[in-house]
Amino acid sequence: MLFTSGSTGRPKGVVVSHRNVAEFVTGWAGVTGAGAGVRALCASSLVFDAVVIDLFVPLLLGGAVQLAGSDDRTDPVRLARFIAAHEVDWGILTPTVLSLLDPADVPTWRTVLCGGEAVPAELAERWAPGRRFVNAYGPTETTVAALACDLVATETDPVPIGVPLPNHRVYVVDADLRPVPPGETGELLVGGPGVADGYLNRPGLTAERFVPDPFSGLAGERLYRTGDLVTQAPDGRFVYHGRIDRQVKVRGQRIELGEVEAVLAGHPGVDRVTVEAVDGPAGTELVAFLTPADAPDDAALAAYAESRLTAAMRTARTVRLAELPVSPTTGKLDRSALRALAAASRPQPAADEPVDGDPVTRAVARVWARLLGAAPGPDTDFLAAGGNSIAAMRLVAALRAELGRHVDTRDVFAGRTLAGLVRRIAAAAPDAGDGLTTGNPPTLSPPQRRLWFVDQIAPSSAPYNIAVAHRLRGELDVPALGAALRAVAERHDVLRWRIPQTAGVPYAVCEEPTDVAVPVVDLTGGGDPEAELARMLAAGAAHAFDLATGPPWQVTVYRLGPAEHVLAVSWHHAVFDGWSEAVFYDDLAAAYAQAVAGDAPGLPALTTRYADYAVWRAARDRRRGAEDLQWWAAHLRDAPIVLDLPRDRPRPAVQTYAGAEAAVTFSPVADRAVRELAERRGTTVAAVLLAGFGELLSRLTGADDHVVGAIVADRRLAALDDVVGFFIDTVPVRVRTGAASFAELVDRCAGELHEVTAHPGAPLEKIVEALGVGRDTSRAPLVQVLFNVLNFVQPRLALTGLAAEPVPVPKPGSPFDITVYVVERGGRLGVEVVYNPDLFDADRIEALLTDLAGLVGALAADPGAKAAEAAPELPRPTVRTAQLGAMAVTAEPARPVVLPAGPDALTETEELIAGIWREVLERDGVGVTDNFFDIGGHSMALAAVHARLTAATGRSIAMLDLFRHPTVRALAAHLDGAADRPELARAALRAAARRSRARRNPSRRPGGTA
Repeated sequence: MLFTSGSTGRPKGVVVSHRNVAEFVTGWAGVTGAGAGVRALCASSLVFDAVVIDLFVPLLLGGAVQLAGSDDRTDPVRLARFIAAHEVDWGILTPTVLSLLDPADVPTWRTVLCGGEAVPAELAERWAPGRRFVNAYGPTETTVAALACDLVATETDPVPIGVPLPNHRVYVVDADLRPVPPGETGELLVGGPGVADGYLNRPGLTAERFVPDPFSGLAGERLYRTGDLVTQAPDGRFVYHGRIDRQVKVRGQRIELGEVEAVLAGHPGVDRVTVEAVDGPAGTELVAFLTPADAPDDAALAAYAESRLTAAMRTARTVRLAELPVSPTTGKLDRSALRALAAASRPQPAADEPVDGDPVTRAVARVWARLLGAAPGPDTDFLAAGGNSIAAMRLVAALRAELGRHVDTRDVFAGRTLAGLVRRIAAAAPDAGDGLTTGNPPTLSPPQRRLWFVDQIAPSSAPYNIAVAHRLRGELDVPALGAALRAVAERHDVLRWRIPQTAGVPYAVCEEPTDVAVPVVDLTGGGDPEAELARMLAAGAAHAFDLATGPPWQVTVYRLGPAEHVLAVSWHHAVFDGWSEAVFYDDLAAAYAQAVAGDAPGLPALTTRYADYAVWRAARDRRRGAEDLQWWAAHLRDAPIVLDLPRDRPRPAVQTYAGAEAAVTFSPVADRAVRELAERRGTTVAAVLLAGFGELLSRLTGADDHVVGAIVADRRLAALDDVVGFFIDTVPVRVRTGAASFAELVDRCAGELHEVTAHPGAPLEKIVEALGVGRDTSRAPLVQVLFNVLNFVQPRLALTGLAAEPVPVPKPGSPFDITVYVVERGGRLGVEVVYNPDLFDADRIEALLTDLAGLVGALAADPGAKAAEAAPELPRPTVRTAQLGAMAVTAEPARPVVLPAGPDALTETEELIAGIWREVLERDGVGVTDNFFDIGGHSMALAAVHARLTAATGRSIAMLDLFRHPTVRALAAHLDGAADRPELARAALRAAARRSRARRNPSRRPGGTA
């Protein structure tokens, strides 16, 4: 039973069936992307029908609900903190409340639902970029919502209310219930599974509003007459134009003015009454007009109405008249005159004393006057001036922005007067600044430098590409698409970066905006177009970007028919991450809409760019890097640096970065057990699955201590939400199992995940260096297995006039032995794995995933038992046992080493290499058998050595060779033996060695230590 307001002074109960709710939940979940992993916000009162969205949708799908208390619901600052602290990623608010929040304060909230009132275009402009912004429409009689649509930042007023939810039917009709053509205004009728049974004990009203459906041809179907006037726009969305009757929205609640009038008319001192809804300082407010002129005072009317009307239905003020105004033309009530009287009756609080020159007082008074419509005096009472909880929320939001002080609605109501509020603000702490500067030149971040280095080692592979594709149905305007892509690249300058190097040091160069190439590949010429598409998508995803020349991304359109295309886009990870995908889609949608409308696409310039993040991060790392690195060194002391899983073939001597994929979905029982355990332990699903994965690793390796990688997004500043770029860090997570219950393992993993994210000042390469991890060309240092939770809502592309559907694209490579992705598909948890097929057979990986799902289900079902005792048959022997000889590393053929004449003598090649090492490492001596990484060498130093060595010899030398031959003698022997013309190579090396000697102290003599 859901209640709404009626026209007779009594609440109307709407009989909503379980089927109505079930159909709504299913349809709403599909439209808004809700699923089992959703962290939903519940900020609605339990008597407001939006609570069906807040509670039933996430709970029936196995999601989590974050219940906001009354203090949080009424205070925008507290509400924003609540959303951020509870990592809310899905939820609905009314436009009034949403307008008081800053999108930058709630970065995890990726699907924002808005309903209950008309959404202004300005709100869409603020909230649509970088996330899904969904407008929802529907009366209670159609089970909460019947229409919805995604809004973009370029919407104009009146904003569309959407298109029908799945299986819903809508019609626009005239007064005689005859359909009107698209573009003409009429009453909106709604049919389908959401239509309620009717009103409780109100058969007459039910028959009036719930009418037979004459259009669908379905026997017994009914339509609900909404009383709303709408038109259907050319794009199919519906636009709201007001009410046929006198129903209004106040604070998100539907109020029928007749009900308020009926209650007030029941007072014995009132003869006639009418109520109007007018714009007030806190949104829509109600004004009552009464006769006679000596009708009861406000206090008496308020006491009478308090027990008869809800807070939203009570009038803000009362105007007493001898007679209600009547139009001389029609003889009807003159509502225009009433609205003019309402405006004139707004109280103008007297300024008891002039506001003094105190800056804080002046600022508070200025904001107060702007919101409440009158300048306050020091003793002006906030409530007496027309303030309420909504006005207090707006006041708080404005004061925080203007004064930079930590103030909330409790200060407003406790201070009450202007002077009292000023005193509380003066004592409030300032908001902490983030130290972010803007306008910085292109600057590489540590994660970008790390990927650049990997690119130098394996320039022909693509393990760090991100590739997506969408099937577009409809008429695609390719020139408009190209113009839109250019606009996106203009807004996000990191897409125009290239990364060259000088002397082994990479740096960023930003190119001027130019057209983005959009080649169109026609696949309609015969054969199997879908097979050819799959082949070409895989090839495009594996494209090796040249970071030095750029651009670091590419676009291709595949034509499958006149109204069917596939748009494929790939980026190098150095300029793009998963979060960037939604930002890119939103900006592309906005620019494409402009282009197809015939306008030159133009997106607003970003205040903050990726370079600003890189500079901010560098400052942060300098400030706290030493302390964080010390923590990492202590935390990982004695931790294993190699994680070798049973495999099917020997590990190649050089890491290949090849990739293949496999996936498994958990059973409903396991899914439920994992979620319930996470809820009971007060942690995340990720912690539960990491603990289960750790137990699997223990059984596969026989060890109870492992290091796996985890992904941390470094978008810690709200200003970075709408910035495309690479904000990802890989952090080593220590997973220790041992003789513990599974619940204890979950708690341990939850604590570990919390700890590692709290020490961001030391990038992975610094941690590797601090731990003294030796370099091994056959595997990644320290982290060979990655555990990644994809906990953001899958972004959706929405281009004007086109239906977009994602097309799977294979991942082009694997930077680790195995990468485990925790995902949610179809409302159920699952695991997707990218693995290196040069190490593992597909059968082994598929069996491993099946056993992982089974083991996690068994562990979660009995978390109090010892983890080591659960499902002892898992993993199966085929997973647990390596193939014979497969745990070895493939040996490389050794080149003969020609020793110099004397034991301490150096060849010309050795002398050249040793000299470069001394210069780069700033050492006085380098032994010919010293390992480069044991004497202070690291990745970027190796890049500098590589640049100087190639310049000195004039030869193309693979950087990987410096890893494979990490001593002076080994590298010299390799270079001498690898030349096409050894005699010419030796001559060049002798000349380079002489130049190197000339730059050094001439008194230095070569010897056993160079």
